[in-house]
Amino acid sequence: MTMLRLGWPGLAVLFLAGCGGGTALITSSDTTAVATYGNHALYPDEFLLEYERNAILSASGAKDTPEEFLDRLINYRLKVLEAEAAGYHEEPAVVDEIHSYRAAFARPYLVDRVVLAPILLDFYEKKKQIVHASHLFTRLQPEMSPTDTLRAYNRALALRDSVLQGMAFADVAELYSEDAAASSPDARQGYRGDLGWFTAGMMIKDFEDRAYTEPVGAVSEVFRSQYGYHVIKVHDRRPAIPSIRLSQILVRINGTAPESTAVARKKIEEARDRLDAGQNFAFVASELSEEANSRHRGGDVGLIRYLTRGLDSAFKEIAFNIHNVGDVTDIVHTGYGFQILKLTGRDTLGTYEDEFEDLRREARNLPRMFKAEEELTQSARSRYAASLDTLALTSLVGGMRRDSVRAYFSAAASDDSLGRIVIGHVADSTYTLRHLGRFTADRSNRILNEQITEAQAIRIGDAFLDYAAVTHAALDLEQTDEEFARIMQNFRDGLLLFKLMENAVWTAASEDTAALMAHYDANSDRYWFGDRHRIMEVFAYDDSLHKAAILQLDGGMSWADFYDYVRKDSVIKVRFDTVLVEGPTRSVYDRALGLEPGSRSEIIPYRQGFLALFYDGIAPARQKTFEEARAEVVSEYQALLEERLVARLRAMYNVKTYPGRARRAFPDR
Repeated sequence: MTMLRLGWPGLAVLFLAGCGGGTALITSSDTTAVATYGNHALYPDEFLLEYERNAILSASGAKDTPEEFLDRLINYRLKVLEAEAAGYHEEPAVVDEIHSYRAAFARPYLVDRVVLAPILLDFYEKKKQIVHASHLFTRLQPEMSPTDTLRAYNRALALRDSVLQGMAFADVAELYSEDAAASSPDARQGYRGDLGWFTAGMMIKDFEDRAYTEPVGAVSEVFRSQYGYHVIKVHDRRPAIPSIRLSQILVRINGTAPESTAVARKKIEEARDRLDAGQNFAFVASELSEEANSRHRGGDVGLIRYLTRGLDSAFKEIAFNIHNVGDVTDIVHTGYGFQILKLTGRDTLGTYEDEFEDLRREARNLPRMFKAEEELTQSARSRYAASLDTLALTSLVGGMRRDSVRAYFSAAASDDSLGRIVIGHVADSTYTLRHLGRFTADRSNRILNEQITEAQAIRIGDAFLDYAAVTHAALDLEQTDEEFARIMQNFRDGLLLFKLMENAVWTAASEDTAALMAHYDANSDRYWFGDRHRIMEVFAYDDSLHKAAILQLDGGMSWADFYDYVRKDSVIKVRFDTVLVEGPTRSVYDRALGLEPGSRSEIIPYRQGFLALFYDGIAPARQKTFEEARAEVVSEYQALLEERLVARLRAMYNVKTYPGRARRAFPDR
């Protein structure tokens, strides 16, 4: 799979997440090695592979030079060797953590690689286009006999022939298609067979695959889906239209009388005039817009997809034709009322890695996902000869109500005698009622209900064996999947390095107060606050409370008196704080930086509330106290201890690096 999400708690400081694993031993032919340390050698092929892996995983996107990376890689591996020498890999807590990570990570990794990756890659490629198509349909019912199924197929063939002989596709669909929408003028989608524009995930997969591969203008062969037989005609395919982010000021027209339109028109013109006078769009929207959800967000409507069903056509035409981010329309009349729209963003399809999480969320409930998971489960059950003792299970629940089975199994897991009852096997593993009960007690394991008690017990048992079989397949990955083995090796090495750094550097530095004080005293000239802007912020969720508080300040109330004013109730309803910033922060506080001392900003809709910023002048530069500088001091002293550790290890392992060979490992350098 192209990308995996690795949940390594506490390991964010380890810059070489992809650099674990053993290295080759020095051989008699070590003149090509790019580095040697102890009895280990690093050869060009491995070095190049590690370099590329690290470049892919780099959060910043910046690449080291080969020489820089070589030093970093060797330092990393020396620390892992030191951790092994210290015996960290044998500590029970470390062994347990590695085992827990393997158990927790293996199953989702397997599902991602076998089930998810092929679907999402296909999904991603299709998302680059939208399709306009129509279809003819003959329905299949689950209980249909082979004769009835053949009759449905022949009917679909006849409909296709009618089109090929010159009858309009839309006419055939309206008269004969068994899609109910085809003959319904009021249908939102499907009238006269026309399905409109769609993209990946909006149709069943069999239909979608045809829509993306059938030549434009051609009439397809008859094909089958889970619902029946289809004939498709693709009218057009074009590049996907990016989603947009909008803000709006909306005034509704309440009623059909001319007076209602005139009242709404007057209000929207007031909004336009205030915008023309230079007032902030979000502020005007928060005061005048009549759509409650967006009004409280300064008019922000959020992301709108071109293919969203039910969008008013006039609104859609206007919104998706705003050219530049930041542009504001004049007053427009849509099916929603009078609107002024502002384009605040335009989404584009990123790389597969960028889109991965969105694709995952969109695809997770599609039938194709469940089908692929079912195929994986059945393959695992067959491979590991999973067997369920149905007699043992049904005898346990005889005479019980079916809706009590789950609770009974969950409770039985803690019963010593019942817990030992064998209920099934997977490969050479035996599973008992205790295992089943733990699985059943986990409410995230959704299990459908059966009408009969015994059938419910078997369904629960089968669901558990499905889980156990896939888990077996996942835990075998370390022997069968090179990528998974590498990830586990990296996790182990990273965990050992974390333990070493925690004990030898981080804890040692943060707890040695005397050494920290000495470092601070020796370098005190480095720890300074520069000139900073002092900004007083006043915030409230309630508009009227906020305005009342601002009136007090505008009337000359001192900050000391204002402190008492906002805290006169036991519950603080108005909040104010002092913020110190050295310069622009790309945050809301930047709005105060151009103000004169003693003046304030306009009232700003902010985080579902209201904010005012008062500029209080410059707080002059001064030296930081030890406590104020402590985080910097600790960081610097940790870096110093790490330098000493690396120097000691390089001397101990007699490290030799060959930067010229490292550079020559790259074909294009």
